[in-house]
Amino acid sequence: MLLICSTKKGTGDYTSSAMDASSEHEESRQQDLPDLAPVYDWSELPADLLIRIFVDLDVLDLFSVRAVCKSWWVYYLEARRLGPACCRSQSPCLLYSSNNHNDPNTATLFRLTNKKLYRVTLPDPPLPSCFVVGSCHGWLAIADEQSNLLLVNPLSRVQIALPPPLTIKNVRGCYTTDGILDRYHLLELDLLNQDCDTHADPYDDLTREQGRFYFYLRVAMSADPSRGSCIVMIMHMPNNHLSFARVGDAQWTWIDVNHRCRDYNDFFYNNSDGLFYAVRGSGEVHTIDLNGSSPVVKTILRPMVSYIDTNKYIVQAPWGDILQVWRDNDIDEEGEGRAIQLEVYMVDLVEQKLVEIKNLKEHTLFIGFNTPFFLLAEDYNMLIPDCIYLTDDYMDYIFCRRFNPRQVAVFSMKDGSFTDLFTSSDFWLNWPLPVWITPSYSQRQKRVVHV
Repeated sequence: MLLICSTKKGTGDYTSSAMDASSEHEESRQQDLPDLAPVYDWSELPADLLIRIFVDLDVLDLFSVRAVCKSWWVYYLEARRLGPACCRSQSPCLLYSSNNHNDPNTATLFRLTNKKLYRVTLPDPPLPSCFVVGSCHGWLAIADEQSNLLLVNPLSRVQIALPPPLTIKNVRGCYTTDGILDRYHLLELDLLNQDCDTHADPYDDLTREQGRFYFYLRVAMSADPSRGSCIVMIMHMPNNHLSFARVGDAQWTWIDVNHRCRDYNDFFYNNSDGLFYAVRGSGEVHTIDLNGSSPVVKTILRPMVSYIDTNKYIVQAPWGDILQVWRDNDIDEEGEGRAIQLEVYMVDLVEQKLVEIKNLKEHTLFIGFNTPFFLLAEDYNMLIPDCIYLTDDYMDYIFCRRFNPRQVAVFSMKDGSFTDLFTSSDFWLNWPLPVWITPSYSQRQKRVVHV
């Protein structure tokens, strides 16, 4: 649907006008032209009708209509105010750093459904200095150069600060003689004694900038952080432990329920039962209940393998099954890290086994540093059914080769092939890491910072 806004000249909005003919010849020529379809002034549509139209737009289309004219800006704000009813359809986008070196706060949204680019301006810190470690519910999880974790909505520019890294159980600060934080010491965690091993040498000695690569291996959120209670869970080194914090908390809480609470690969929040689901490197699956005064961890799937050689994701499919995706990465002859194989398994909790599946029931799956999510391919132009859209999240490769090319590809479950979406010459895709996101507006209008 094409919407055209025509307003009076001189208002500063878009203007439509016709030039008068200057000669009888011109008038005669115009009389010979066929009748044109009438031009409607869409700005005169009833406000309630326009708002209903705006509510049904994709969020990026809604983002665009605000610039048409002044009256539409007002209706755009009203459509946003409607909250959860607004923007039911959200197109998948790849967010990455813009190649506009004049504005380091600019990010690019590449919309898969129409292959259009959208520029968005993010709040400080500048995006090229950040480590983008996650996305969920339309929000980014980014770590700055001091290793502070922030949640940022790229459309509304709302920013939420999470507890500082020094409140993670096994992180200690090293200070200069002037009392300025200089470095981090990362300690070993002892699940049997539910404490740090303070007698051993530190696991690692890190600069303030390096800490983020050890503190935030994965980040997931239970909900849109701007709407009520939101729990943020992080996976951190050594040995891939989990900690969590609610938006507004002053510190991170380590999950130390038993000796098996380590070696995790991925996790997500299940809205239907209010639990986090986490997969370990062995394929073992835990549920984590954070609704009480203390975390409750239960094993719902026994370990599947003893030798860990693949990275694993966990996600709930739209048809209800819990799935595991096993990803095998390698370094090619050009020194670039790439996924070379993907396998998808359905978790059979009754038989306590994994069952490999060969299709996604006409859906597409998105994986990488984002919390994995599904979309029905027929609802979105250009999406290929039974395919997995993936970005680079090979941490060992990323840390050692920060500015090397990144893999952004489509994996076909039908024939096992990988197709690159971008070429290695697209240098701006290297840092920060490109990440999948379904953009959304937050309800909170001003920046929120917790100390």
